[in-house]
Amino acid sequence: MSHELLKWVADVLVLLGLAAVTVSVVGIIRMRGMLMRVQAAGQAVLVGIIVVLLSAVGSGQWELVGRAVLVAVFLLLSSPMAAHAIAQAAAHEREAKAEGQDEGPR
Repeated sequence: MSHELLKWVADVLVLLGLAAVTVSVVGIIRMRGMLMRVQAAGQAVLVGIIVVLLSAVGSGQWELVGRAVLVAVFLLLSSPMAAHAIAQAAAHEREAKAEGQDEGPR
């Protein structure tokens, strides 16, 4: 009985995570500024993907659960750094445009 309940909880977590990722993708598309888009992308990682990874508990395979936890920890550590790097690059590009510097070839 509890194993069946655990599978239902895992299914609900997957659906909630996918809904959060979908809302974040819509936010990325609709937001105007780069900083707002980075914030929406960060929400997709922290809320959506980690909730989907938590659903691995419903599988009952502890090797899979361990891998999901490792991936979640890696995402929690690397996602803020990546968002900061993207925001910093956008700020430098904005400063270069304001000063009239040549952006170079694209």
